[in-house]
Amino acid sequence: MASETVVDFAAASEKHRHQRDHRDKEARVEAIRERFEQALPTRKTPVKDYLRKKRAKKKR
Repeated sequence: MASETVVDFAAASEKHRHQRDHRDKEARVEAIRERFEQALPTRKTPVKDYLRKKRAKKKR
């Protein structure tokens, strides 16, 4: 009657950590998007422009 299912906690925790990190990143991007929309409503892609500029600065 005992279940033969074995749970790999390391793999399960890694999966959940990845999901949580992704949700956190999405929340940060959404917050940035809202801030830019309030500050610069005429730009088409302010968040992409900001992140691209930040990434370019980091690569220097």
